Amino acid sequence: MKKKKIEMDIPFIGYDHGNKHDWNFDVMVGKFGNPVIGIKIKNMVEQYSADPDLYLQYHTLLNQIVATLGEGHLLQKLDIFSKRQYSAEPSNQFLQQKYSEHFEGRIFKSIDTILLFTDILDQQKKKTSYSFSEKNYKDLRDRCQKIFMLLSQYHCEPKFLREKDFEYYVGGSLSMNFVKNQVFDNIYSNNEFLRIGKQFVKTISYVDVERIELPSEIEPYSLLGGNNASSDTAVDNFSFINELEDYNTIIYNQIISIPIQTQRQRDLEKKKKKHEGVANSAPSNAIVAAEIDELLHNVTVDGQLIVDAHFSIVYSADSLDRMEETQSLIESKLFTKGINISKNAFNQLELFRCCLPGNAVELKDYDLFTTTSEAALCFFFKESYPMSENSNFHLRFTDRQGVPLRVDPADLPMKTGRINNRNKFVLGPSGSGKSFLMNNIVEQYLTYNYDVIIVDTGDSYSGTCSYKGGRYIQYTEEKPITMNPFLMNKEEFNIEKIEFLTNLIFLIWQGADATMSNTQKSILDNVLMSYYHQYFNAGTNWFEHKDSDELMLYLKKYNIDEADIESEFEKDFQDAKTFYDLLGLPFDASTKEIKETGRKLIRYYHPDSNIGNPDYDSEMFYRIFEAYETLTDEERRKTYNESQLVLTKTRDLIKRPESSQEWNDAYRKTLIKKIGGLEEKLAVKELSFNGFYEYCEKFLPVFLNNKKHKIGEKEFNLRTFLFVLKDFYKGGRYGTTLNESADNTLFDEPFIVFEIDNVKDNPKLFPIVTLIIMDTFIQKMRLRKDRRKALIIEEAWKAIASKLMGGYILYLYKTVRKFWGEAVVVTQELDDIIGNAVVKDSIINNSDTFILLDQTKFKDNFDRIASLLSLNKVEQNKIFTINNLNNKFGRSRFKEFYMKRGSRGEVYGNEVSLEQYLTYTTEKPEKSAIEYYAKESGSYDDALKKFVKDVMAFNNDLGTMVSLVNLYKKPLDKKATSFYQKMKSQFKDQNVFKKITEMMEYSELTFEELIQQNDLHHEKV
Repeated sequence: MKKKKIEMDIPFIGYDHGNKHDWNFDVMVGKFGNPVIGIKIKNMVEQYSADPDLYLQYHTLLNQIVATLGEGHLLQKLDIFSKRQYSAEPSNQFLQQKYSEHFEGRIFKSIDTILLFTDILDQQKKKTSYSFSEKNYKDLRDRCQKIFMLLSQYHCEPKFLREKDFEYYVGGSLSMNFVKNQVFDNIYSNNEFLRIGKQFVKTISYVDVERIELPSEIEPYSLLGGNNASSDTAVDNFSFINELEDYNTIIYNQIISIPIQTQRQRDLEKKKKKHEGVANSAPSNAIVAAEIDELLHNVTVDGQLIVDAHFSIVYSADSLDRMEETQSLIESKLFTKGINISKNAFNQLELFRCCLPGNAVELKDYDLFTTTSEAALCFFFKESYPMSENSNFHLRFTDRQGVPLRVDPADLPMKTGRINNRNKFVLGPSGSGKSFLMNNIVEQYLTYNYDVIIVDTGDSYSGTCSYKGGRYIQYTEEKPITMNPFLMNKEEFNIEKIEFLTNLIFLIWQGADATMSNTQKSILDNVLMSYYHQYFNAGTNWFEHKDSDELMLYLKKYNIDEADIESEFEKDFQDAKTFYDLLGLPFDASTKEIKETGRKLIRYYHPDSNIGNPDYDSEMFYRIFEAYETLTDEERRKTYNESQLVLTKTRDLIKRPESSQEWNDAYRKTLIKKIGGLEEKLAVKELSFNGFYEYCEKFLPVFLNNKKHKIGEKEFNLRTFLFVLKDFYKGGRYGTTLNESADNTLFDEPFIVFEIDNVKDNPKLFPIVTLIIMDTFIQKMRLRKDRRKALIIEEAWKAIASKLMGGYILYLYKTVRKFWGEAVVVTQELDDIIGNAVVKDSIINNSDTFILLDQTKFKDNFDRIASLLSLNKVEQNKIFTINNLNNKFGRSRFKEFYMKRGSRGEVYGNEVSLEQYLTYTTEKPEKSAIEYYAKESGSYDDALKKFVKDVMAFNNDLGTMVSLVNLYKKPLDKKATSFYQKMKSQFKDQNVFKKITEMMEYSELTFEELIQQNDLHHEKV
């Protein structure tokens, strides 16, 4: 019998537009006149967040929403799963554009979540009706506004639906298409499924009409099953929906209808008594009565609402087979949850219509089951997919399903208070992909206004450096890395710089494991301060306008005390006194006055009168005695007076100070004279280690041998100090290391890699070279104020992780954030972070971002790492999902990593294009092969293009091509590939490269010569 075609009526009659009433939403009107208000949200729990507290918080929020909505209303939640194609953002950077092309068109899943609120209809036996009331209409609007505010407080990003939004979701549901242009096609319905156009659509209801078989207990979340390390990870009860593949669209329809509570309680009491009355005839009646009793008890004790609930999954597939396979998977997954789905859901069209947004009111009683709101909300889907972060500064990594996300590692987390600094600590065992990941991060950093300095010991960054045109500096005996950390201008001269140089000098003198005493630090600080003072102020006579206190304070830096100056002052004063001044008499004193005064002074200064006096000055006695004898003899006095008159006219005599001002002026002149002598003696010709060493030879004897505060050899041994430092002085073993300035263009270079592998085993030179490089970064940090900065230290950090350098590292980590910068330490050893106090106290405690790669190797010891990095159980569960998900299908090779910003972290994928892989690779054969192409290409971009083209010609056999290029030692051409194919054909099922190598060794020819010989032989034949 031919079925009659029926036009499907749309269950909505129009809209009440909010702009007419000054509302920020539109109201869709159902065909019975019932108003429908919608809010689009983002489910609060991000997929794989693993945090049970988040599920509980969201569950609490949903409970508040139900309570706010109240009785007489209906809540419909739709979670719409769609498959979309990734559309890449274009880039003018070669590698970033290749990254975009790599993901262009990749299929990924998205989730749209909408909440719809309406009034319950009056369901009678043969009629459905609705009585409109302006009061009830306003009540619904007010309740929805309160719900909107609740959602905002929980950061669910709510947005009221307008007409165009309703049209999109209703139209998408009718066509089971939320991605492409929605085209409404015929709907064919039977008892098993629907046909919408070419799609097969099935609705699976959780409720069996005959037997409501649901779990007796249910939580707001589940635990990830299995025996892996993350088996106690929290996931959504229905997370299996994310794992389904053979579908086009899925709509998870969740409905809660809130009846009038008093009436429903009375109905349930009656039903309970009815079942109790016939319990003897059928035991099942007793069970039903007990269940009703428990429900009523929960309602009374916990204040829960009685609700009618419905849950169903609608999905579409391209074929009947796929639809049935998906149905089997869903049924199987639901069965593990204790849910036996309805086998009698023959009302497919009816169930489908109830999945339309706002049309849940059409549900019949037999598709609803009664429970509490708490229990019903455990069936609500609570997860969302991670979204790109809205920031002008971002890096691109993939989410767990393999789609690029924009992740801001610095600016947005700083702005929101998630982190307080940009410093990072990276931990991962060998082979986990640390350097590969760091290459990716650095390459993306350099697309912004970044200065990046890398200290490496494994040649890991040569490819990225070549691609970016950076400076790659390697330490060799023939061409050592040279720096002049002493060279600076006056603006760079600061306490931090002195601190660095003090540590550097002590490191050379005593080694990395020694502890600097306060005396040693004070001496080195003073010599450096004096050294730079002499250089910057040479020839300026800076002291001419200083007062006595300032001058004395300066001299104390040379360990010169007031007693030394007073001694010199007295000597200067005595040299300038006349005989009359010594006796304290005027120029015209009588002979009698001279004799009386002179005899008194002679007795006072006589040696016999000063036995045991430590301050006795014998020279004063002889000067007074000479004055007495000269002035008491008339002839000698006359001659002396005449000579003094001549001297008075030719020089400015220092007269005997009589007032305090005169004494201060005279004392100041002595200070100036002393400083002038020091300036001349300690003149600095150049700023370098050579200049500093020569200054020490002149300065330290003055400083150490003060009469009053002499410093002994035990406290500071000058001889051994100069002897050890001589290795870095001109003519010494390392005479160029600290005396030759690096290329001045390094300061303006945005990307520098210092490869110091060749010096890493030199215990004396390695820490010094490392520190000098770090000082170079600090100068960039301070002076390149308009740029971001990053210092990345690979395993080289071990050289500076000493007690001596702990303070310096701490300073760097605390200071760099103030200059728009970050310090990044990369390591692979567990003991590096557990057993080193410097790392723990300086690096880890001052890093707000941790990046961890696959930690399976550390599984047995991970508790210690977790404690040190403040990783709670939730974060640990995330970490142990790294590389453990079934998410490899359809993706190129990738490795995952965990990035913790502040108190929480996320797992991302480091998947890149082939061009990026070839740039970042740390495999020596692959790096060598690329370098051969780079040598013969105009640019690194061209080298990558040609190399990838040749790889494609080799059917993506990268390993074979790399081996062939390294044999050929230049880019492949037709001759090389033809020869290889010939050899491959000749030596089937054998190791072709081994055969070629044997031929080369036997003939003592290079691979190229072997090919040429083969060509000549072929021509002769």
